[in-house]
Amino acid sequence: MSFPSVSIVGAGIGGLTAALALQKRGISVRIFEQARQLGEIGAGLHLSPNGLKVLYALGLKNAIEKIKFQPQTIAIRHYQSGEPFFENPFDDNFRSTFGAPFYGFHRADLHKMLLEAVQENDAACIEVGMRLTQLREDDKEVKLDFEGGETRSSSILLGADGVHSTVRTLRHPQLGAQYTGHVAYRGMVSVKDVASDLIEPKMNLWAGPAAHVVAYYVRRGELLNYVALTEEDDWQTENWTTQADKATLAARFENWNDTVKALIDHTQNGQCYKWAILMRDPLESWSSARTTLLGDAAHPMVPYLAQGSVMAIEDAWVLAHCIATINDPGNALQTYEAARLERTANIQRAAWKQGQLTHAVGRGNDMSERRDGGGFADSAWIYGYDACDLFPA
Repeated sequence: MSFPSVSIVGAGIGGLTAALALQKRGISVRIFEQARQLGEIGAGLHLSPNGLKVLYALGLKNAIEKIKFQPQTIAIRHYQSGEPFFENPFDDNFRSTFGAPFYGFHRADLHKMLLEAVQENDAACIEVGMRLTQLREDDKEVKLDFEGGETRSSSILLGADGVHSTVRTLRHPQLGAQYTGHVAYRGMVSVKDVASDLIEPKMNLWAGPAAHVVAYYVRRGELLNYVALTEEDDWQTENWTTQADKATLAARFENWNDTVKALIDHTQNGQCYKWAILMRDPLESWSSARTTLLGDAAHPMVPYLAQGSVMAIEDAWVLAHCIATINDPGNALQTYEAARLERTANIQRAAWKQGQLTHAVGRGNDMSERRDGGGFADSAWIYGYDACDLFPA
């Protein structure tokens, strides 16, 4: 069986995972990144078992152990007292139930790990400073036009270029976004700057009126990442690198517990950002005969289930399987889409529902039914999914 060549627009976590999964199956890959330097912003993220199983299957388990932090539990807490409503442990039972652990990462560390793995297979497969302007598709190939007059072509094009995807815009210009009324503030704190017992080694979430704060360790426990989410009427800029005023954020949370206030106060210089949380309806289709989408380009979602990067990682594995096993680009992409469309749409909807639920808790809604710890039964359909078993290498 002869494999097609694949072009990937976007060298983020999803694009790099797709490249690695394709390389592992002997498929030629070229990646085009519009930024002039490869790297990621200083943010935290979580990978649940359904994502880690893919990375393990790609041979990255040892590398992951060098950069991860494993929280003991997820703890949902009262915004003023800090006392937990309930906790769910990430223990051995969790790992055996879902087949992998739940880890926290610095996004830049995870990106670097994937980048090194891809470049180890092909040191010259990534071109930077390549801003896509147009694409043209026929029955033999896809041609990509870039700013400055550069042109490339391949058998298949994968748009992995994020929430503001150019590939998606060229294929689906009608997709709109609605402001949710939620705004996220993000900060990074060095553990050297705070008391050693300030934050328990857990995924901590404080729920309060019209707001909640999530904080957890990353980079082996050397840094604390926090995200403060509030309800606001007047901010609709969706850009992760927009600087925020730390004093304004501190004022918003002045009536919260001392731990949250200390986190905000000790935010590293230049590391406080804000962005609007926008919601988009699921697309009815991602693919044409030779072009498809992956990750946030295909199914951008609000962050309340911590599944954005995980869905991109699942996508990457399934797509590589389909391209490697189906000897026709159009059928391969349609099979990939059919395998992923319903699951990702369900998670898009569930993520927004979770955000509304968390703010309902913060408004004082009854939590008695969850004070027993709750378990992870409600998350089994998410965490228990195993792309590697369903679509074997």
